[in-house]
Amino acid sequence: MIHYQTTMQHTEKTFELLAHMQYDLFCKGNQVSRSLISTAALIVGVLNFTEWWGALLLLYGSFMMSSKYASANRTAHKIVKGIKDAGLEFPASRYLFRDNAMEIIAMPENTTLGEPLAYSDIPDIGEDGDYFYIFRNQYGGYMIPKKELGKKEDEFRAFIESKTGKSFKIKAAPIVKLLRNAAAKKYKH
Repeated sequence: MIHYQTTMQHTEKTFELLAHMQYDLFCKGNQVSRSLISTAALIVGVLNFTEWWGALLLLYGSFMMSSKYASANRTAHKIVKGIKDAGLEFPASRYLFRDNAMEIIAMPENTTLGEPLAYSDIPDIGEDGDYFYIFRNQYGGYMIPKKELGKKEDEFRAFIESKTGKSFKIKAAPIVKLLRNAAAKKYKH
């Protein structure tokens, strides 16, 4: 039985968004290291700003703080460049959400891409204002456009969370998270 069905057409921007979410979910150690290094550089730089190396530490700390997604963007841009250089179209997929797994179908060929992804094998899920992100592993994932779900967005969120046993990671104000979770609870499967 198919519970939900969506399609996704990638663009340059969606590759960046996917890379950002991947970084947010799977690179926690890198994020902590960057924060510690940049904070230390800024503190030492402020305390020694009259020295040339103090000013350099201020610049370095500022760069580290403001370039969180530099590595993720580099990866996304490399993929986009490879697709363009090969003269290919950006990939499009159809996703079928069945009882125990998600089926991925390449479009326009209409061919199934490997075995369906069992919900129990999904390592993490994320969400932003426009997409749900479902990761096959730490190296690749899928984007589900919320606009494709229409008024069933909260129902879909509850379905995936119940099937995976995970909660969607989202960066939002606490009140937004609270309201979203309250709306999703009425759809728990």
